[in-house]
Amino acid sequence: MQALLELDMTRFAFTKTVSLTLAASMLLALAGGCVNQESYDNLRASNDALKARNQELMEQVKSLEEARRQLLERYRSGDLSLDQAKSLIAQLEAQLADRDRQLADLNKRLEGIAVGPLDEATDKALADLAAKYPQIFTYDSARGMLRFASDLTFSSGSFELTADARTSIQALSKVLKELPSAQQYDLRVVGHTDTQRVSPRQGRVFQNNLELSAFRSISVRNELVGDGLSANKVEIAGWGEFRPSVENSASGNTPSNRRVELYLVKSNWDKAMPRIPAPRAATPVAKPAAGTAAKPIAGGTAATPAGTTPANTPTVVPGAANPDVIK
Repeated sequence: MQALLELDMTRFAFTKTVSLTLAASMLLALAGGCVNQESYDNLRASNDALKARNQELMEQVKSLEEARRQLLERYRSGDLSLDQAKSLIAQLEAQLADRDRQLADLNKRLEGIAVGPLDEATDKALADLAAKYPQIFTYDSARGMLRFASDLTFSSGSFELTADARTSIQALSKVLKELPSAQQYDLRVVGHTDTQRVSPRQGRVFQNNLELSAFRSISVRNELVGDGLSANKVEIAGWGEFRPSVENSASGNTPSNRRVELYLVKSNWDKAMPRIPAPRAATPVAKPAAGTAAKPIAGGTAATPAGTTPANTPTVVPGAANPDVIK
């Protein structure tokens, strides 16, 4: 009879393993996909909640494991009959089955917005790159995201890349072009600012923080494409001051919020679609001469007099699905 009871205990232990395996598989399900910025934020919150729930489950399983041990001791000491022990085992299994259902429901809610950890080879390459250029950018493995500190990436109040930033971006472009596992990803370049207002200055083509964040994204995109990365793999966007990473100071001068983030996401581009002619190679963004406006987009028209908008200046399209995506 004890053999029968211990067989039931083995089945209980197997059920516990299935629960933990399900939780682990849900975390792995966060790989791949392509979503907008809002979905990234929602997913990060969901991922944090999932990890917390998984930790809670593991603690509960430990408690149930201890209950199983105590149950077996009570049976061996004669404190419980076989039928009583089996009844308690059934109750424990019912609790685990309920946890499985909860985890399955959470997994279903996460489907469709999956994005996050990259494949092992690409993840290691980006981590190594961040370790090589720690003053320029950091790498968030959980989100597949590189974050450039704007104060070290751009000249003050400008979208012109510094020499150090160009070097690090060229190294990134090399990884994305030459590492086979990285070919499956597109790159989303997103600019952010703090709440300091843009001061008027002769020759500036950006009028506010939203435009500055977008122009900085364009500069990073131009550097990547100019170094040989395919133009159809890079998307640009600007959030301006509207997505701070920390609370802005009273003066608005908050360096942590001045940043450009690069997300690697699984490509959803249909290669069977008609192709457009390849653009001309990107040229470095130059400082505007007195009385003229800079050209933020490679291959654009000649500089125009101050106070006018160049024909190739990106514009924000109102009412679009993502109104901050630069067209």
